[in-house]
Amino acid sequence: MIALVFTALRDRWRAYTAIAVLALFVGVLAGLGAAYPRSVADGLAQAEISAAAPDARILTLAGSQEAAGGNVSAVAESTRRLPGFTSVVGASVSVMGFGRERSLLAYREGFCAHITLTAGRCPLGAGEVVVPAARAAEHKIGVGTRLMLTEAWKPDPKGPWSAGPRGTHPVEVVGLYQPVNPADDYWGVKTVEDAAGLQTVLTMPETLHALPHGVEVLSLTAIPDRALLATGDYAAFARTRVDPALLSANPNVKSLMERIAAKRAFVETMTPAVVLPVLALGCWALFLLVSTRLHRDRPEVAAQALRGLPLHQRWWLAAGGSALPVAIATPLGGLACALLVPGAGRSSVTAALWVLAAELVVITFAAVNLIRVRPLDLLRRVLPENGRVPLTEVAVVTLTGAAFVQMQSGDRAGLGIFAASLVAIAIAAVTSRVLPHLLRPVARGALRRGSLTWGLALALITRRVSGRHLLALTSAAAALLTLVVGAYDVATTTRTTQIDLAIGADRILLVENSAAHARAIVDKIDPEGRYAMAVGRLNSNGMTMLAVDSRRAAIMRWSQAAQAAQVLGTAKAAPITVTGSRLEVTLDGRIEVHQPTDLPPGVHIPASPLTATIELPDGQYMDLEIGQLRPGTATYGVNLPEPCAAGADALGPCRLAALSMRSFGLEKGPVELRSVSVDGKAVADGQGWHTPATQGKWSLDISVNMGAPLYFLPPDVPEKINAVVTDDARDSARQTSLTLRGGQRAVFTTAANAQILPRVGTKSMLVDLSQVLRSTVGSAAPHHVEVWLAADAPADLVGRLGDAGLIVLGEENQSTARRLADRTPPALTLRMQLIAAVAGVVVLLGVVVFLASGDRRPAELAGLRTAGLRAAIVRRATRTAYLAVLGLGVVLGLAAAAVAWSTARAVLPIVDGTPWLPPPSWPDPGPVALAAGAVLALVGLGVAATFAIGRSAGDGANRRQPVPTAHRETVHQEKVRSHS
Repeated sequence: MIALVFTALRDRWRAYTAIAVLALFVGVLAGLGAAYPRSVADGLAQAEISAAAPDARILTLAGSQEAAGGNVSAVAESTRRLPGFTSVVGASVSVMGFGRERSLLAYREGFCAHITLTAGRCPLGAGEVVVPAARAAEHKIGVGTRLMLTEAWKPDPKGPWSAGPRGTHPVEVVGLYQPVNPADDYWGVKTVEDAAGLQTVLTMPETLHALPHGVEVLSLTAIPDRALLATGDYAAFARTRVDPALLSANPNVKSLMERIAAKRAFVETMTPAVVLPVLALGCWALFLLVSTRLHRDRPEVAAQALRGLPLHQRWWLAAGGSALPVAIATPLGGLACALLVPGAGRSSVTAALWVLAAELVVITFAAVNLIRVRPLDLLRRVLPENGRVPLTEVAVVTLTGAAFVQMQSGDRAGLGIFAASLVAIAIAAVTSRVLPHLLRPVARGALRRGSLTWGLALALITRRVSGRHLLALTSAAAALLTLVVGAYDVATTTRTTQIDLAIGADRILLVENSAAHARAIVDKIDPEGRYAMAVGRLNSNGMTMLAVDSRRAAIMRWSQAAQAAQVLGTAKAAPITVTGSRLEVTLDGRIEVHQPTDLPPGVHIPASPLTATIELPDGQYMDLEIGQLRPGTATYGVNLPEPCAAGADALGPCRLAALSMRSFGLEKGPVELRSVSVDGKAVADGQGWHTPATQGKWSLDISVNMGAPLYFLPPDVPEKINAVVTDDARDSARQTSLTLRGGQRAVFTTAANAQILPRVGTKSMLVDLSQVLRSTVGSAAPHHVEVWLAADAPADLVGRLGDAGLIVLGEENQSTARRLADRTPPALTLRMQLIAAVAGVVVLLGVVVFLASGDRRPAELAGLRTAGLRAAIVRRATRTAYLAVLGLGVVLGLAAAAVAWSTARAVLPIVDGTPWLPPPSWPDPGPVALAAGAVLALVGLGVAATFAIGRSAGDGANRRQPVPTAHRETVHQEKVRSHS
């Protein structure tokens, strides 16, 4: 029997080579599917560990020698014996002796291996120290300098550090050093004092013992191997006999490992959601190839049955030729992954063996499916279909129903994650079972009308079992690809939208300047408003207000930026600039003065002082006293500060921000503004001036707001601040206001609504920065000041902004955010699912090409060919049958993907967390149509090329002798009538 199987392998090597190649490909895909989640999870874990704060990846324990020294020493000894941990024990004493600042005289195990000496050597004994090179340069300390150190103490907790009373101890500087890597975990967790510049002088333990001191701090830094943290299994980490004191003192390590575990679980759970269905398609394709091979061997199988061979021998002869190459090729694919893919390991081989078991079951089923047929039926050209139970369809539908029920119950770890893929495959399988029965009348009608090509093509599709399987395989592969492409498109759109909203612009500079100063610098460097915009934030009534320079709103990456600029940046008048040396204000005080008579001798109520508030070029506000209020029309004047002088080298002109007065109850009555002049030249009159939050009130009632400033605002300041309010903040916005000095309030009016605002998200408001600053006369101080940059900003813009005085603390940008977003678990999982779906299409291409290459002269049409039907019609009919299956399969696949998307999109790995805006309900038709078109074009070209090559190879080799015309026509008509 074995010899017969090997003879079959030799004689039909092309068919079995194709089966072996398919098995090898499936084995490789299984190996990759097993290796990818672990590799990605390891990468995510390492990235999470690298990005974590030091207190989340190392364990520290510290205490004074008197209070906890014994505990620290005991924990250190137990930690040294733990595998996978590096322990660093240290001790330190606060000292004075390096100028007026406190320093830390410390010892850390092995510190010489972690520093770079810029001069001298490491300490070798008592009384020797190495000093930070920066501190040495600051205090002019060099190698050989002798210092007197004293323990530092702080008798008053609120007072400064000073030298303690325990006496001094001499030390000699033997070296100057810099840390090799200040961020190395060896140095432990940085404290607030470290960030403030506390310097560490390193020495040997003997020096610490010799220095008179009262408080010595012992410390332990336990550094676990990153492999331990990368597992994400905190329970196993705690079971490594780590001292409970270390675990309880470092809770952030547990949080880090829980985040890693969540990412690992997501990737390892969601990756198989498409990979396993594609592997099932590979097994389905194997079933189709094996069944096709066995279908051509039916006469041999019938002869074996007639000769009375036992069932197991007949099975071996039928399935052995396919089982042997599959049993060799599939493990080889997994082994290749294990050897060539970094981090794959034994999991790839194990996955390939599991797939091999499934393939052997498929081959057994294909062989048994043929062996159980009666020998008489095996000798027919078309097998009867009566009595066949659609076991495959029933199994797929049952599995789909179970997955859908689990998905509805909220399961995201079991069968529910396969719901979308199974829905698509189930629709493809069921439709492919039903559609051939619906197409049979169409085939008969085409033959009756004389459309031989289409009629015969449809007959081949509807009469062949392989045609149904090929239709199902095509539609399933197309459905999985378009479903994953749709999910990838929606995920990409969601990530892009979220990044645009979260960042707000192409680049964000985090600055230390005030919002007003940052705006002034930006206005000077970018006067046209094309590249930069100053932004700040305010909090009020539980909401976040984003204050932007609405003149430059085009810099925002937000779809409503143009609309927001129109409603926010409306100013009634131009600012009143005051450029010169003297400011004069003319007021008409129609007031009555009432000096009380019952005051003690020498006590009187002062007149109301008048103040002009000037906005300086750098955005700061300055109050200038211009006199005391007098009855009648009077002119009040004051000299302007130097930045307001004509020709001053400033960021811009000065602006008159407000007038104000403080009443102590001496005067009563209105005051009206007549004019404002600079150096005798009128720059404004009283038109448009108003008090805060009023509509056109042009006078001040000094009987209100006694003792506090009462502001009078120029026309360029609106009565109410326009705001774009998110939908969930409408009620809060009506009650939101900003307080000026003295108690007056600047109120807001909703000019437009938005679903979301950039940078701040929901429950927020968008306002104009200039309006906020001017309406509050500088009382509102935005925090989180930033400068947003456009994508086409010049490369030297940041440098020029810095030269103008902008202090940049950090930067955020779109490219970094996109790179991080592309490394999230959903993005990486979708990437693997897309690779798997493409692999499914490659499997489909190989199966179609293999079947077409052996099907250029169908046995079903041999009678028609003998009867005189031209070979060209047979070729066209066969080619059309394959192309029709391909076209129908792609259309069915699109429909199946649409149904799967509408019913089970919740299990697709689209988003990471909760985005500010919900993902689109449907993907963009463009990428989905492109994917479907690619399947159609790729496989269609494969079919066309296969038939073209077959025609070239067969021309002249298999030509039959011409049949007389009359006889050919008669036989042809009889065959067509019989087939119909």
